Amino acid sequence: MFKVLIAVPTFENITPDTYKALWDMDKGEHEVLFEFLRGYDAAAARNNIADRAIALGVDYVMMVDSDITVPHDALLNLIEHDVDVCMGYYMHRNKDTNDTTPKTNVCKLADDNGTRFFGYPAESQITGDELREKCDNGEYLIAIHGGGLGCTLINTRVFLQAAFPWFDWISYADDNRSSLSEDLFFCETMHNECIPIYCDTRVRCGHLMRRVEYV
Repeated sequence: MFKVLIAVPTFENITPDTYKALWDMDKGEHEVLFEFLRGYDAAAARNNIADRAIALGVDYVMMVDSDITVPHDALLNLIEHDVDVCMGYYMHRNKDTNDTTPKTNVCKLADDNGTRFFGYPAESQITGDELREKCDNGEYLIAIHGGGLGCTLINTRVFLQAAFPWFDWISYADDNRSSLSEDLFFCETMHNECIPIYCDTRVRCGHLMRRVEYV
């Protein structure tokens, strides 16, 4: 049995769909605490969640974004692997509102220097169809380079191993068109610390856009 902090970073409020999904989620025999942080930017909220997890002495923190709905068995599936970072997956928003191509939060590769994510190039992205096929074939745990943290279970020990800040939003001085969001910054930090990142293909989440949409 583990002690788990379920935490939601949010600018304002948690959507009813997200709260209902977390309420209904099977916690098994694990001791579960709940927290949400209001009024912070994403990086500050996640850093505060990590600090809270350390202060509470929990084994894991499960970060769920305020517009994500998790499946009933999300926690039990993520925690059974006994890895430091394990993600669920979901459709992410596209800046081009006319592009309805399904996308996920999972990315296999960075660019050639191995240190930067530039969006989600097609050749480096795992599609929802590919993930569902892996799940159907019994391949539940796959190694990935990184992705969004909308549904992610993190072992608290990684925050003790890696230096602060664990989450940050940075722009590259040599290319003002590119930046690294706080979730991908965390993924790069994990790689620098030689901490592998995984995705559980069973943890297929919904993402609230105009309605809850699934990959």
